[in-house]
Parts: sequence; C-alpha cells; structure tokens
Amino acid sequence: MIEILQRLFESNPEKSTIVLNGICSYCGCETIIEITPTSGGFGLQGGALFKYSPDDYLVKCHDCCQVNPIIQDSYKLQRRYFQFCKIADHRL
Repeated sequence: MIEILQRLFESNPEKSTIVLNGICSYCGCETIIEITPTSGGFGLQGGALFKYSPDDYLVKCHDCCQVNPIIQDSYKLQRRYFQFCKIADHRL
C-alpha cells in the first residue's frame, strides 16, 4: 500500500494532497479520502483504504471506521455495497 501511494506522489510532484473518491464498502456512502505525505508515511482524512488484493482496495468511510476499524472477510463479503477501488498509477 505504501509503495503505490509513494508512486502516486512521485508521479504528481506538484501535489501536496491526493484525493480519492470512492464508495464505502460498508454503508455505501460516497467517501472522499484526502491523502498527504507525512514524516512517518501518509495521513488519510475522510476514511481508510484497505488492500484486498495486489490491485484492489476497499474504501471505508470515517463513520464506519469509528464503529469498526477492521475489515473482516466474513463480514465484508455479506455487504451489499462491497466494491473495489482501483488506484491507478498515473498522473491525477
């Protein structure tokens, strides 16, 4: 996960924040995640990204992260809003 975020910022050196738009895999709400580089890695505001497979990520909104910050396979597969987020490694 960290590697792809590093590549996104390296591909977009003029950006101090990268914004990802997605759908929360738990509640289905539109989720906007702002990602900024920090001294220890990356900061995310508005939600969380979870790596599901090498090319697929799940989005979770801030409110759902507050309720349960973990994605559990048995739970997520039952959800109606289960969607993958593709993070393209190109200029945004």
